[in-house]
Amino acid sequence: MKATPIGIGAGFALIFGTIFIGDGWATFFDVPSLIMVVGGTIAALMVGFSFDELKQSIAGAKGVFAFKAPDLESYVTQFAELSRTARREGLLALDRQIQDCEDEFMKFGLEMAVDGIEDHEIDELLKGRIATEAEQLALTSKFFNSAGTYCPAFGMVGTLIGLIQMMQNLTDPAAIGAGMAVAMITTFYGALLANLIFLPMANKAKAQMGDALKARTIVHTGVLSIVRGESPSMVEKRLRLFLLDDAEGQAAEEPAPLKKAA
Repeated sequence: MKATPIGIGAGFALIFGTIFIGDGWATFFDVPSLIMVVGGTIAALMVGFSFDELKQSIAGAKGVFAFKAPDLESYVTQFAELSRTARREGLLALDRQIQDCEDEFMKFGLEMAVDGIEDHEIDELLKGRIATEAEQLALTSKFFNSAGTYCPAFGMVGTLIGLIQMMQNLTDPAAIGAGMAVAMITTFYGALLANLIFLPMANKAKAQMGDALKARTIVHTGVLSIVRGESPSMVEKRLRLFLLDDAEGQAAEEPAPLKKAA
């Protein structure tokens, strides 16, 4: 099961479970406040994005939940085998293996290689597709990041509206506390949606974009290496550099071991 829906569900369960344990839980459910935050965020997104961008972002949001991290090791293994076949039997021999490719981008590159297209043209076409895909993936991250920025802002707007309405009617001091609680609900909704859904989703979309583009770069490099007639060992060594980059990046994030005092 995916970590994203589990995390969102666990977050809501933790927060609202805590609310139900305490007193006055009904105060936390206010429809006008929810409409202010959600409706205001949607309106702001419509101002900041075109309808085409919103459609792409919504489609990209579905992709965040369905994303499957690419197996970079398998790409290296595949290209090592493909380069051996091309070296032994020529590029045309790759034609029977193209149909077994599940990656459409990889199939696109290998088809151009088999068709005898010049390497510089293959390079430009693959780079163009990578750039287009990167733009689409970046749009999804930008969409969630923008939503995470707008939500708390509209929560504050809703709180200000509630405070203004409360201050206009101070004839009943006993009602001030209840009115203040209701006024703060919109801020609560804005902070909750931003920090539990939108901003984490923006980070997840950005991380997934990095994984997807790393796989695309491996395919791009592998196809060009085969077209240029590089040896199978060189192809594999070249592609394994991308795996080393990942390993070094993970090692850099780990804290250095503490040194014992002399």
